[in-house]
Amino acid sequence: MDLRSFISSEEQLQMAKKFVIDGLMNYQPFIFSDDLEVGAGYEFLDGEFKGLVYWPSVPQEALSSPDLSRFFINNSGKHQFTEANQRLRVMYDTFVDEICSRIGDISQTTFAEVGCNAGYFPLSFSSRGARESVGYDRENYTNVFALLNGILGTNAKFIHQSYDGRTQTIPGCGSYDVVASVAVLCHLADPLQHLAFLGSIARKAIFIWAPVTSDDDYCIRFGEPNKYYDNDEFPLCFDNKTRPSAKLLKKSLELMGFTDIYEIPNKEGGMPDSFYEPHTALFAMRPSRKEGT
Repeated sequence: MDLRSFISSEEQLQMAKKFVIDGLMNYQPFIFSDDLEVGAGYEFLDGEFKGLVYWPSVPQEALSSPDLSRFFINNSGKHQFTEANQRLRVMYDTFVDEICSRIGDISQTTFAEVGCNAGYFPLSFSSRGARESVGYDRENYTNVFALLNGILGTNAKFIHQSYDGRTQTIPGCGSYDVVASVAVLCHLADPLQHLAFLGSIARKAIFIWAPVTSDDDYCIRFGEPNKYYDNDEFPLCFDNKTRPSAKLLKKSLELMGFTDIYEIPNKEGGMPDSFYEPHTALFAMRPSRKEGT
């Protein structure tokens, strides 16, 4: 999301820089100025530790911190960094466009994303006029949402609650017309239970973007545990490279009553096929939506 034409004050830019230093603004592809851009596209394409932030005038104390310095790209890689994140924005925006085109009147639609990070998708749906657009996450992005809503003139809502793998729910979570999960299943030990929860709060449709295996069986593969969350105990510690088969995901959606399943294809200018094809982007609707009820 290119915010350069929306930022109206130096204070907004300084707040964005603060969130970068705090580690809250680096994963999703946002451009704040010609000298401040964030996003994981470069690492998605070229491997981990390539960098998530272009900020040539970053304070020296940030560069001297081992926990922070790995976020900042070598300035010689700026072109590749910018191109990769532009591709990532095209992919994300394609998902939003496809969902909006298939769900009907967006002004009457409520949307929620479970595992929203800095809010790219709730903000995108809010900017398109969704009646309500909500993001949930285990990290606290309340102030990030406030900043981005202020920049864009949107009213996306953040709720600091996360999916609990022990109870397979989010405490107090309501229901929404469209529920999205973007690159979340790959961090969960219980992807089918999580999928069932998402289905239970989705009145009309569900969107899933996830890495999958090409196995022609109903199966789930796991990576090494505790890569991202050191304190998660067994079995929740399996937080890395969880990949259901595409066949299992589609069958699961069908069993939950989502009978109209559309696989969103890659778009020209988006992420390369080498990245896209080991994933699946599924938008699935209940039959009542198809029948107009």
